[in-house]
Amino acid sequence: MGDIGFAWKGSDCMRMLHEQDREAILRYVRKEPEMNLFLIGDLENFGVENETINFYLHEERNRWDFLILRFNRFFILYSQYEDYNAAEAAGFFRGREIDCISGKTVLLRKIAPAFPQWNLEFTDLSRCDRMKGSTEQPEGLVIRRLEKEDVAEAIDLLTNIEEFAKTYKKEERMEKIREMEKEMAKGSKVSVGGFLDGHMVSVASTSAENSESAMIVGVATALGYRGKGYASGVVRTLCRDCFERGKKYLCLFYSNPVAGKLYSGIGFEKLGSYGMLQ
Repeated sequence: MGDIGFAWKGSDCMRMLHEQDREAILRYVRKEPEMNLFLIGDLENFGVENETINFYLHEERNRWDFLILRFNRFFILYSQYEDYNAAEAAGFFRGREIDCISGKTVLLRKIAPAFPQWNLEFTDLSRCDRMKGSTEQPEGLVIRRLEKEDVAEAIDLLTNIEEFAKTYKKEERMEKIREMEKEMAKGSKVSVGGFLDGHMVSVASTSAENSESAMIVGVATALGYRGKGYASGVVRTLCRDCFERGKKYLCLFYSNPVAGKLYSGIGFEKLGSYGMLQ
């Protein structure tokens, strides 16, 4: 299937990729598997080309210069080279309906000047190969995997937290519930919640699950319940679940020192900077 909804005509150096290119795509992005965890997960879970996803390749100087993934209105830009053709990449994005462009910070810095209406935000990427620290869980907190009937409560928790305001908008509540239910049913997302007296106070999920790894996302604790170790408890439980299911490593993003200290105590080590242009 083609790139539904887009009427793009690129240069002679750029082309849409197809199913027969799957292994070549994986070889290219696995040079930096952590930075490309979302890309790898989306490829394994959704394929190479359909109404949801497309891959585009720009070739020059006898190399794969850069790769772009479209996932609905979200895009990922990746290149193995810091001197990639940023002007060509910016030209590809110009005029499209885009919610966010993400990728290595060093790559996004080069296209950001072409889009002064957007902000370039940075976050730290870290990786965990093995958990460390205490396995003791917070007293009184019941931690378990979420089921379909828990999804609405999890979305409501995230919607009411300021840090997630851009991702979980109140007017999109039902859409987010359906999206999370679909991902859980498909197996591309696992969520864990922490409960006090039957009420969810903390949550964490995986995203972009693939054959080797997963991204930990949506780590949140309701206001009034923070500083009690609840987030650490649900993340530890989720990480243990992932490793027991055979994941070789896990990644996550964080943007403040408090979160960084929490994740470091679990076993995550900082790898580099990841950016989001939106």
